[in-house]
Amino acid sequence: MSPLIKKIFRTCGYAIWKIKKSRFKIGRIQYEVDPCSVGKTPQGELTARGAINMIKERQLHDLKILDICCGVGIVGLTIFSELRLDAIVKEAVFADINIFNLNSLHKTIRINNFESLLGDQVRSYLSDGLNHIPQNEKFDLIVSNPPHYFVKDHIKKNKPLSPSRLGTFDAGWDFHKSFYNLCHRYLTKRGEVWFLENSSAADEKDFLPFIEANAQLKYVGKVEELLDSGFFWMVTRKS
Repeated sequence: MSPLIKKIFRTCGYAIWKIKKSRFKIGRIQYEVDPCSVGKTPQGELTARGAINMIKERQLHDLKILDICCGVGIVGLTIFSELRLDAIVKEAVFADINIFNLNSLHKTIRINNFESLLGDQVRSYLSDGLNHIPQNEKFDLIVSNPPHYFVKDHIKKNKPLSPSRLGTFDAGWDFHKSFYNLCHRYLTKRGEVWFLENSSAADEKDFLPFIEANAQLKYVGKVEELLDSGFFWMVTRKS
């Protein structure tokens, strides 16, 4: 970066050229994350561990999973790395609206020697919800700790809209509405949706109308997350 650009950034109160990528390890995966990425919260590992427990309890196998709103990929990569060798999970697909998240995901895939699996067992999509995922993709399990704080309008909130804020709040429940309106198209015959919701931010009744509005979905029920009582799973399947 040129001295002039550095001076401009200093004047603006930034030191972007000094920001370093961060590395951390969860389970078997070493993550390499850029500063503009979001989704580096403990809920990622909690979601993955809870999902792994439910997969094992139900003795599911040969799963193709979608980690939607994947952030830097903690949920999907944890599940995939721990269950793929037993043929429980055969494919892991990732989707997020944030290009910085997917850039970090691909760096993580590279440093963990998963590059040979790209395009076959591991794929990613830059997508606003399900809207830009090809409809020939069908999943046995869609899992997520989705945006779970309600806000009517980000602009009216009159606070700076950072990537982390955008990833936490679901304005008008638009993500949930759109997801449950479309998700049946992406589920196999046995396909299910497992969303880990935050009980301090929302309740089961907030999302049930969106599920019930889709005649091709069946709500299975609410499952308490034993690893953290502040969270609960909403389980939905294709009807």
